[in-house]
Amino acid sequence: MDANKPISPDGRTYHLQTREGDIAKCCLLVGSPERAEMIAENLFTNARLVGDHRGLKSFTGRAGNVPMSVVTTGMGSASTAIVLPEVVYSGAKRLIRVGSCSTLWREPLPGHSAICTAAVRLDGASENWAPIEYPAVADFRVVNAMVEAAQNLGFPHHVGIGATTTCFNEGQARPDISGYLPPRLLALHEELTRRGVLFYSMEEATLFVWCTTHGTDIWAGAVDAIYGNRRTNEFAVRGEEEAAHIAITAMLILDKRFSL
Repeated sequence: MDANKPISPDGRTYHLQTREGDIAKCCLLVGSPERAEMIAENLFTNARLVGDHRGLKSFTGRAGNVPMSVVTTGMGSASTAIVLPEVVYSGAKRLIRVGSCSTLWREPLPGHSAICTAAVRLDGASENWAPIEYPAVADFRVVNAMVEAAQNLGFPHHVGIGATTTCFNEGQARPDISGYLPPRLLALHEELTRRGVLFYSMEEATLFVWCTTHGTDIWAGAVDAIYGNRRTNEFAVRGEEEAAHIAITAMLILDKRFSL
């Protein structure tokens, strides 16, 4: 194996354990293996497990007549950054994250969907590929398709900018276990809120910058189930299947309009 590009003698990637052609060109990315299983079992047909290593489960099946995969990235920018080159090596060209987030707006409710147009780069990983001045933006065609999909499905949704953090707790202005939050992080949280950022999550900026710096033919987008509302302090784990439906429907729209 080449230490610069560790591919096994039988062609498997080191982390995902997938080969070239195992992953469909249309690919959903999820943080948890349980969400990958839910999508494969409930929303795909003829899904098969094509990779299962370190909790990173990958499935390939079909949605409608379109081959489609769902791949686990794990949580956060570091894990996502490891998975992205392997998933593209294995065949992916259109990537939509189906995740979860907490909103900074007052209006969204837990269970609504957040469609991301761009992301504040607080992730760390994206600085490996471009200076901090380089924008983290979703592909406009993917964003348009997701908005159209959400409208067609009749699902409550909100469209805006996310903030991608390295930390779920203090990095998203949650006090630590002693109740302390550094004033600089509280100030950043208040500024992001005042400037209209829609939500916090931990992967979008990493996804967008990697895809836009690694080829013009890799399109990326993201839609998250809103679990928490940081303005009203509500939290409920709901809406992930609706977010997945939006992503899948968007992929079908893109397949009709743009050849791969």
